[in-house]
This record gives sequence, structure tokens and C-alpha cells, in this order.
Amino acid sequence: MTVTGAVSPIELVASSWANVALYAFELVLCGQYFARPSRPLMIKTGVGIMILADTVCTLAICFEVGLAIVPTQEHFHFVEALAIKIITTYITTAITQLSFCNLYYILTGNKLMSGVLIALISVHLGFSWASGILLLRFPELGPDSGIAFTVNTVGAVTCAATDLVVAVCLGWQFYKMMEDTIPLTRSLVTRIFILSVGSGAICAANTLLMLILLLKGSAGAFPVASELIGLQFPPVFNFLSTIQGRVYALSILANFLLGIPDRRAGQIPTLSFGLQTGVSSVVFRSTSAPSAQNASNLTPDRATFVGTSTLPSNDRRNEVVHLGDPDSGLLHDKADS
Repeated sequence: MTVTGAVSPIELVASSWANVALYAFELVLCGQYFARPSRPLMIKTGVGIMILADTVCTLAICFEVGLAIVPTQEHFHFVEALAIKIITTYITTAITQLSFCNLYYILTGNKLMSGVLIALISVHLGFSWASGILLLRFPELGPDSGIAFTVNTVGAVTCAATDLVVAVCLGWQFYKMMEDTIPLTRSLVTRIFILSVGSGAICAANTLLMLILLLKGSAGAFPVASELIGLQFPPVFNFLSTIQGRVYALSILANFLLGIPDRRAGQIPTLSFGLQTGVSSVVFRSTSAPSAQNASNLTPDRATFVGTSTLPSNDRRNEVVHLGDPDSGLLHDKADS
């Protein structure tokens, strides 16, 4: 198959297949999330909007691939599909970042840093949507126009900065908590996985790589349009931009589901942090009962440390620490604690 421009049709099809596979996995996780009882309405609404945006984005990607395979001289439809993909992708991005920001505020109570994160989210969302709306309103400009590319670049830079700040803030907070709850003998891969999912580091890595490719290949920033109107752009960027929204959605859904305990008969006694908003987060496990000093260090300013039962005297038994376990029935208002 011949290559037209920077990205071949087979590469476009491959990236769309990867997107559909991740989207299907996202639907599975979403179904598991909504199947749990007592989901907070605000979080359920956000997840619903995110799934709707990803559905529209996936349809736009499939439409792009269809147009790329079928020869046509008209590129306006590509630009319009691209604009829809930009708008929907950054809806998912903003919802994910706001969820991580909310989790950070719950754990730390730091209003100043949370305000900075919200400001960064608003800025990058504004610029990203502006580039999408501009292409949707004036498709004849094309994605290679100076103003469209500049606005999109500013949005990409601020989005990457937001992801990086969120990952550092949450990663540091989780790392401090893991020092007391996860032994050093635990697999390094496990510890890295918990930090990556819980802090949004996977999203940050994906966005930073896209930003590097964007700045390096500044002749164009839009993969499918490069197929038609001669923009030279790395195929890797096309792949990452296609699955970007699904990476965000899977990260936050995995974060929510990892914080939901499995209620089985004979389950080992559990310790939970009851958080006011009912937001779930990652599960931290330890192989021994914490000392009184460590137990006091585990309690964040905005969380209530609640034991469901007395810890066993045998220190070789496991106990689990859950952040924001809304299913445990241990959610308490701070005024009642």
C-alpha cells in the first residue's frame, strides 16, 4: 500500500483498531463501576459525560479512517472530524484531571495548590477547545494555518504541564502514604504500578511524549489531515493522539475501581479511610499490623481513620487500607467524627 504524506492508511487503521480495543475495555470498566452501589452522583455524572465524549470521538476516528481509505479531493470533512476529535478528547482530559485534582484536595486539603491545578485545567481546556471550534467553524483554514496550530500548541503545552503537576503532587502524596503501608520487600513493579495509576503518571507520560513530537515535528500537528494536505508528521504522534482520550478514561476508571474492596466471606479485617466525597482511590496493603505511631501518621487532615474490627494479634496476617471506600458504609462527615 502506498504512503501518502507522513502516515500510511494501514497505520491509520492500526491506530483506530487500538482505539476501539481500548474503548471496549473502557466500557467494561465503566459497567463494573456503575454496577457498584452508592456511587456519588457527581462522579457518576462525570463518568457518563466522559463515556459519551469517548463514544463520539471513536465514531469520528472511524469516520476519518473511512475517508482516508476512500480517495477524495475534499478535505473539509477530515478537518471537521478532526475538530470533533479534539473537542471530545479534551472533555475526557478535563474530567480526568478534575477527578485527580479533587482526590488531591481530599487527601491534603491544600486549597492553594488545588486552585492552581483548576486554573491550569481551565487554561488548557480553553485553548484546546478554541482550536477545535476554530477548525469546526472555519474548516477551509486547515489545521496547518498559523492561528489554529498556535492555539493548539498552547493547549498542548498547558495540558502537559497540568498532567505533570498533578502526577507529581499526587505521586508524592501517595509515596509518603506507601512508606507506612507497603513494605520495602513488596515488588517494585507493584509499587510503580500503584503510583502510576493513582497519580495519573501514565496520562502525563503520554501527553509529554505527544508534546515532544508536536514541537519536534512543528510542520503539522494533525495526523489524518497530514494524509490529505501534505503535512509531514510522525506516525507515533498519530497513534498517541488517537488513543489519548482512552488513556485518560482508563486511568481514572482504574483508579476508581482499585479503591473498591472485594467483599468476600471470611475477608481479613479491613481498615478504611472514610472520605467526605466518597471518591475511590488506590488500595494500599501491608503485611503487618501498623504500630500506634504509624497508624496516626496514616491519617490525612481531611480523612477519618476507621477500623472495622480489632486487628489480629498474628502480625503475619494481612490487612488492607482503602482510600475513600464508599461501599464500606464507613463514610462520616467530619463534624460527626
